[in-house]
Amino acid sequence: MIEKCALAVITDRGRNVIPATWSDLDEDEEDFLVRHVERLRKTTNASETRGRFRPDSTLEQDFTEALTADRSAFVAVAGRLVQQLADAMQGVNSASCVVAFVVEAQQGGVNRTVSLLKLDAEVEAAQLDRTGDGVRLRVFKDLLPRPGDIQKGLSWPDPRAPHSTLVVLDAIVEGTAKYFQNAYRIDASPNARITERALIEELSELPPARIAAAVAAVGHGGDAETVIERIRGQVPRFVVTAPELGAGGAMPGMIRPQFATVVKKTYEADEIELKLPLARMSQVQTHQVGTGYETVILTSTPLTPVEQDDVSGTP
Repeated sequence: MIEKCALAVITDRGRNVIPATWSDLDEDEEDFLVRHVERLRKTTNASETRGRFRPDSTLEQDFTEALTADRSAFVAVAGRLVQQLADAMQGVNSASCVVAFVVEAQQGGVNRTVSLLKLDAEVEAAQLDRTGDGVRLRVFKDLLPRPGDIQKGLSWPDPRAPHSTLVVLDAIVEGTAKYFQNAYRIDASPNARITERALIEELSELPPARIAAAVAAVGHGGDAETVIERIRGQVPRFVVTAPELGAGGAMPGMIRPQFATVVKKTYEADEIELKLPLARMSQVQTHQVGTGYETVILTSTPLTPVEQDDVSGTP
């Protein structure tokens, strides 16, 4: 159940703001926003993006205040957050949006959450100004994204704390698109898929034998920075440059427990491709023979399909 809601509209790439106003939602409007919040808070599994407040962020204080604020104080908090977003949107491609700031009570009122939703919309300021009494969500419902299509949002508290202190949904975080994070002085990690891809790129610089040792050190995964430290215990000179892995002070993503068995690496020589799970790298050995190289793959079963006559007794 949504206890408090304030709505605002930002148009013309942040240059025009219809200020936040209190919104008494009807049943359909509340259902629409509840589904958006549910979609946002479903991103709290281990493979999704994690969030944190930067040292100079005031967002956590704003969210804390919103929980106990009366109507006027709540709208004031919403107004500050909307203006911060509008300022950050100037000069970026995001043209217009509806901003919903809500407090929702869950599980019979025991758990209360604060969420900020950026709902991208195609709207014209001239049309909106004529509404007069503030922003009514039903006016824009056909112009707003469905809950599964929301691109940016924040929710607090995060059930994953202390590993993540803020639920962040930010589908595009490259270049100037980081304006959403910069607006509120927060950081968001990449999801596990992107983090693992970055780790594969870093591991690909190692020879196969070292990769086997590095992959063994990944173990059951975890925070990428912690995983990198474990790898360095086996491969001391392993250096990473990818921000997805925590380089440069960036917030690292997570490496999933099944990483080594699921992720595969492809090697190529003389137009012959060898693709195998990283966890199997220890079964590959390469030796220099004369002017060429011999690669031996140790397996518990023969290649399939294969004729028995093709299986020799010695390598």
